[in-house]
Amino acid sequence: MKEIYKDQGLKKPQMQIIKRILKFIFTTNSAIWFEKDISEKLVEYKTKLPVEIDLTSINQSIEWLKRLNLSWVVHPQEIATALKYNHFWPSVSVNGKIIGCTKIGFGNVYIVDYNRIMEFPEKMVFIYDTYVLQEERNKGVAKYLISESIKFLKEKGYTKIKCHIPPWNKVSINVYKKIGFKKVSYIRYFRIFGVPFRIASTIKENSKITRSKLLREDMQDE
Repeated sequence: MKEIYKDQGLKKPQMQIIKRILKFIFTTNSAIWFEKDISEKLVEYKTKLPVEIDLTSINQSIEWLKRLNLSWVVHPQEIATALKYNHFWPSVSVNGKIIGCTKIGFGNVYIVDYNRIMEFPEKMVFIYDTYVLQEERNKGVAKYLISESIKFLKEKGYTKIKCHIPPWNKVSINVYKKIGFKKVSYIRYFRIFGVPFRIASTIKENSKITRSKLLREDMQDE
């Protein structure tokens, strides 16, 4: 797309305007939603690294993510909502240096894919996503961080935890499935001229889609 813009002799401000127009006309994304019953027996996970975990942090996790300069893991409204509603983003570190974190929200949570705040039930929490430095992956860090966070949430009285992962992210899907998360639905979200719709499909235990429904989103964007 950038090459096409260049061939047309367009400058960056013009490109940004065109992108916004195209996004308004049509935009889409999809994700598999997973759920875990926290009341179930939890599996203990260990990591190969001598990590320290901070389960109640958020500010240091935000600053760390910002320094990584990865736009997809840092969204201004996501951060603003998390700070407003006192969410916590646990982090793991080695020798005082953070190597990974997970974002956990409850109550009102800003979902980037849907570009709005969603309200979750009282005893349910939502994992936005989990990020571990590439050089520290395949060492059990993500599974350890998520499982320790779940133990902490259980102590706080939460009973269910949800997350959503795009179908192409096989690594994350495998991590969450190993921890005990189960597929519950597949949602395709899209906007046509600013009007939001979603196709919600129920997924049974055998991972087969059993029911699909096209819904007009009635909730207003926050």
